[in-house]
Amino acid sequence: MRTITSDQQILDRVQRTIAEVLRIPVEQVTPDSLLGENLGAESLDFVEIQFRLETDYEVEFYQGIMLDKLAELLAPQKLEENNLLTQFGAVVLRLRMPEVDPVRLQEGQPAAGFETFYTPWTWVRVIKELLSARPQECPNCQSDQLRTAKPSVLVCQKCRTEIGCPTGEECLEAWGRAWPNLCQEPQKSSR
Repeated sequence: MRTITSDQQILDRVQRTIAEVLRIPVEQVTPDSLLGENLGAESLDFVEIQFRLETDYEVEFYQGIMLDKLAELLAPQKLEENNLLTQFGAVVLRLRMPEVDPVRLQEGQPAAGFETFYTPWTWVRVIKELLSARPQECPNCQSDQLRTAKPSVLVCQKCRTEIGCPTGEECLEAWGRAWPNLCQEPQKSSR
């Protein structure tokens, strides 16, 4: 049986990873710190943080630009126009990133660079999404004795079946397909 990791355990690991990559004291990395604005993270830092967290949790984050993928999934509605968020785009990002202060995700704001608004809670939410999307038992023998063989692949310890896990792209696509339901229900905080 796999061990369930708590939000606090994930948050602690994320904060340590961010502190290591940015070479700052872990105390500076609060759960709501903006990686770009508050901590000075740059694009290569994001890549390193992502790589380390993928390795630690044996998951595959989405490698593309989230806004582009959501625009593809939610077409014909426009998320951006003239490189600025539309009202619809701002709503989508606020729902997708509930940990980000909604004031930062408003209509008319630049559509690029919102990754600088990522917080440690952003990484926690995405890691939890990926981990919770994993199968809980083998589809062949129903054993819950699953172990990670490589990112996004589990192996049943009983019958040795390899089981694919959803990637970050697949989780984002599932979220986009659930869009009509998300609009009808109030969004709950990920914390």
